Amino acid sequence: MHGPPSSAGNFGPPFRGGPSFQGGPPCHGGLRRSCWEALDGPTGRRLVQLAAGAVAVGLGLKLYSRYKRQQRRQRWQQEGKDVVVLHTFPRATSCPNMSPFALKIETYCRMAGIAYVIDTEEPMGSKNKSPWITINGEEVQDSELILDYLEKHFNRPLVATAKLSPEQHATGRLVQVMLDEHAMGCMAMKRYIIDRMEYVRTIVPEKMKRMVTVYRIFFSASMKKAMYIKGVGRFTEQEVLFFLYRDLQALADILGKKPFLLGSEATAYDAAAFASLTQALCATAPEVELQVRQKHDNLVQYFDRMKAKFWSDWDQLCEK
Repeated sequence: MHGPPSSAGNFGPPFRGGPSFQGGPPCHGGLRRSCWEALDGPTGRRLVQLAAGAVAVGLGLKLYSRYKRQQRRQRWQQEGKDVVVLHTFPRATSCPNMSPFALKIETYCRMAGIAYVIDTEEPMGSKNKSPWITINGEEVQDSELILDYLEKHFNRPLVATAKLSPEQHATGRLVQVMLDEHAMGCMAMKRYIIDRMEYVRTIVPEKMKRMVTVYRIFFSASMKKAMYIKGVGRFTEQEVLFFLYRDLQALADILGKKPFLLGSEATAYDAAAFASLTQALCATAPEVELQVRQKHDNLVQYFDRMKAKFWSDWDQLCEK
């Protein structure tokens, strides 16, 4: 009987580190020597110096950025206990904030009597989202999570909100999601992609106009891709406005003749509705504002009512 085949079998001797072919490609050792010889020359040493310098500069910038970040957080903590630091972009000339989510938080704080200050040095949080807040050294991101946190932290929900029935809460929730997730997507598409920020340039303060130009050059493609992924970027201007105007019609129908969204008193849902309506009237496009003013007088009156009640300093806040 034959014994079991050796480990080599009929396949030759075991692999011992790679063959060497005459006239073929150089072995690994030769390649390494060639690389070292290249790096040992003047050009190689220069490349090594440049690479080391780049690493040093990158590390220095990272450490400096971390240092400045820590300094900002120390300064924010000095604002005082339970003072909300709202991190967002600078104010516009037509409204206090072009972000409906930042404006929603500001309006809620005013409605609930919560002290807050604005920071524009670090508008984007660690999740690359704006706005976000700092309070007592703690960071909270996303406007919905922020409002939930503030309500629980201060333990004083708006009286009018607490009075709502489950059905009214559901209605308010549906309106908020429609505006935050759908209507604002349409307005952003109109604002940043269709109009290429032409109208935006007219309502930002002078110090921001150059940033708008930079954004158009370097970031419009990524914004366009994001809108395409979201879905709204796949439609024409006429179709986008069709979607937006239907949302505004729904908001007008729900409001009806009531002074506020769900009754005679303003609730937390009004903060969201007012913030999105502000974008339509003040920060999207002249034709969108005209559509609201011509078709929905009740929305215009609602906007004026909320503005008068909670934003008496509106004109002073809008930067020129």
